[in-house]
Amino acid sequence: MIKELLDEYARLSSLCEKNSLKITDEKEINYGFQLTLLSSEQEISLRIYFSKKKRISHVIGGSPKNPLRTVLEKLLYQTSKADPFDHNWDIWIGTDESGKGDFFGPLVTAGFVCKKVMIPYLKQIGIRDSKLIKDKEIIQIAKSIYAKFGYFIEVVILAPEKYNELYEKFRSQNKKLNELLAWMHSRVIVNAYQKTKFDGALIDQFAKQKIFKNSLKDLSKIQIKTVVRGESDIAVATASIIARYHFLESMKNMSDKYRLKFPKGASQGVIDFGKDFIDSYGKAEIDKVAKTHFVTMKKIQSESK
Repeated sequence: MIKELLDEYARLSSLCEKNSLKITDEKEINYGFQLTLLSSEQEISLRIYFSKKKRISHVIGGSPKNPLRTVLEKLLYQTSKADPFDHNWDIWIGTDESGKGDFFGPLVTAGFVCKKVMIPYLKQIGIRDSKLIKDKEIIQIAKSIYAKFGYFIEVVILAPEKYNELYEKFRSQNKKLNELLAWMHSRVIVNAYQKTKFDGALIDQFAKQKIFKNSLKDLSKIQIKTVVRGESDIAVATASIIARYHFLESMKNMSDKYRLKFPKGASQGVIDFGKDFIDSYGKAEIDKVAKTHFVTMKKIQSESK
């Protein structure tokens, strides 16, 4: 990890120097480091992260209107070894999901059909990977997307009870979670294509591309690209925000119904909450609010005895 981050730092330092950008500050952050870049009187921050799945990824900070953002995007994405923008599509769909790692709540897959003319507005409202945006801002941005481009959004939501039913069905056919996810992404893509014909589909890579082709016959006529670091593409990033928005709304509705604040993730705190939930509502009711195939469920049951 350290070597890859240092190599990326050296690469960016060289690129910045060639493009009249000066690194004025640097500091370590979780999973990476943050740089402050200066050009003339303009300043912008850049975060560089490392993960085993996506390796090196970048997040540009500051206002979407900062003129250095365009300079930095061009610098990063045109020189990246794994450029997710490697397509010539004028109209394309990006898809992403939310809730996959959360014991409580639904699994949501969203798609956004993007046209090149939409990009300036999407950048203006702050579109980026939803995992890097606070929940309150997710809701604000999502409402702006719906107000402007609602027709180009497609969403599939599996509430916990339906999710558990489908998961068991897939498992009975010797299929894995990734194949259920692939079916959801494929369903979103096909539904969107029936409304708006597009040149291709871009999916943040979580499985081999062959799985998508096998999930729905109707998908065979659509060109699909699966890419690492897919959220760097503006259509995928928009879809990630929409998916997260619907996940948050579903969690809120559950919390309102049971008058409890359901926790996210699958930590020990989630296990403790699950035990309390069963004590209050019984084991049968948890199937309506949680993904019961999680190891979390086994821990809840073992600790409840």
